[in-house]
Amino acid sequence: MGHSSYLTVAARGHGHSLQGQSQTHGGIVINMESLMVPEMQIHVGNSSYVDVSGGELWINILHETLRYGLSPRSWTDYLHLTVGGTLSNAGVSGQAFKHGPQVSNVQQLEIVT
Repeated sequence: MGHSSYLTVAARGHGHSLQGQSQTHGGIVINMESLMVPEMQIHVGNSSYVDVSGGELWINILHETLRYGLSPRSWTDYLHLTVGGTLSNAGVSGQAFKHGPQVSNVQQLEIVT
């Protein structure tokens, strides 16, 4: 559609966004929950990390990482949100002052077009 397109796209997890961020008039809403895959991969080592889909809930990540004595550095203030939904808005929370927003703690993203 090119540079002159006015098509807007919004990422929507559980729809808890503020001021309509997860909605768009006449555009495309991507349901991040549809990107959930059944398996979360936790890699433990010198630089531990978790590999999850955009549709995964933060509460599920917490439960799984705690089994390994780990947890993400920066949380949302409500854990029943999707990873894709919070990262689409940087993942700013009450802990961002110490560890940065969630998006600054992401090592890699796979963009699906």
